[in-house]
Amino acid sequence: MTGSDYIIHKIPKRDGSMRILHEPKPALKLKQRQIRRYLQARGLKGSYCAHGFIPGRSAVTHAKNHLHKRVIIKCDIEDFFGSTTRSMVSRALTNSSLDKETVKDICDICMLNNALPQGAPTSPLLSNLAFLDLDKRLSGLAKKYRAAYSRYADDMCFSGNDPQLNAILPQIKYVVENCGYKLKDSKTRVLRHNRSQIVTGVVVNQKLNVPRALKHNTRARLFKLKQALLTGQAFDETEFTRLCGLVAYFQAVSVETAGKFRAAVREIEALLAMSSRLAAAKS
Repeated sequence: MTGSDYIIHKIPKRDGSMRILHEPKPALKLKQRQIRRYLQARGLKGSYCAHGFIPGRSAVTHAKNHLHKRVIIKCDIEDFFGSTTRSMVSRALTNSSLDKETVKDICDICMLNNALPQGAPTSPLLSNLAFLDLDKRLSGLAKKYRAAYSRYADDMCFSGNDPQLNAILPQIKYVVENCGYKLKDSKTRVLRHNRSQIVTGVVVNQKLNVPRALKHNTRARLFKLKQALLTGQAFDETEFTRLCGLVAYFQAVSVETAGKFRAAVREIEALLAMSSRLAAAKS
């Protein structure tokens, strides 16, 4: 496929750079979705180490692997989708017992400029398949250090109770680069148990929890919505929907934490119901 088969979207990132998404046009998107269903029907998915883009796994299940550890090492793959080449995908599909012609057709339809386009529905699954061998090697490396390893998309995490676990870093770099990828060195972090340890947005020091700053921000946003209803100001329904989704995520992380926020949501829902009854009575 060529660039003309995609719609380009530019999304600002926190560091000021732009994330480039290639959204396939409708006809191509339909073909890619059919390919994804075909691969899923064959039972193809990422390794047991992978927690991104796999039903039943999530950022939370990824974080659970690193709960209550003395040392956590976080590493990012640079340009994850863009670094996953046609040859990597082709090899992974061939190793999954697909015939040569099928492999070629899938690569022709799902690759762009010799890479996986970020934004295509097939890219998450194909990236996990391409990473199977690397996941296996990194898991084996972790075991040599009596450490745990798991990955959420391009976020890799190693953890253990050996204070010298950071000695594993040069070997991680060697294995990753030997497989055709590159670490984003500026994102590498060594987190020790005496400081906040956050893995894919989840605090894992003693128990799974939501970061303090996110709880504070969510509490303030819910309070603002409640005050808007109490003072007759405009109510932002879109913001309320977002916050309800966030509280549902809190539930997956910590039932105890989520309970406090669900109470605030119920208060707002009760005020909305009262407001609707008053409006109906006036009309």
